Amino acid sequence: MVDNMDLGFRVGGGILSIAWAGIHTILGLDLMRIMSLAVVGYFFLIDAVLSIVIAIVLLIGFRLLFIPALAFWWANYLLLTESRVFPAPVLGFPLHTYNPYVVVTFILDILLIIIVTALCIHRR
Repeated sequence: MVDNMDLGFRVGGGILSIAWAGIHTILGLDLMRIMSLAVVGYFFLIDAVLSIVIAIVLLIGFRLLFIPALAFWWANYLLLTESRVFPAPVLGFPLHTYNPYVVVTFILDILLIIIVTALCIHRR
C-alpha cells in the first residue's frame, strides 16, 4: 500500500527529474553547436537521458534503484559545485559562470537529493 507522502515525493521527484533533463537537453544541444564544447554537449544529453530514466524509476516506485538515483543526484550536484571552483573535467578550467541555468540546476539538484533521500529512508 502506498501512502500519500510516498506518492507525492515520487511524483514530485519525477517531475523535477524531467525538468532537470529539459534544462540539460537545451544546454547540451546548444553546446554541441560549438566545436570545442561538443563533448560537454554530449555529456549533458547522456545525463539528461539518465535523468529521464530516474524520473521513470521514481514514478513507478522501483525502490531497488532509489540508491543509485541518489548517487546520480549527488554526483551531478558535486560535479556542478566542483566545476565552479576547480578545473572542469574535459575543459581544464573552472566555470565561473553563474546564470539562471546554473542556479536552477543547483536548486533542482538539492531538492532531488532531499526527495530521494526521504524516499530511501521512508520505506526502511
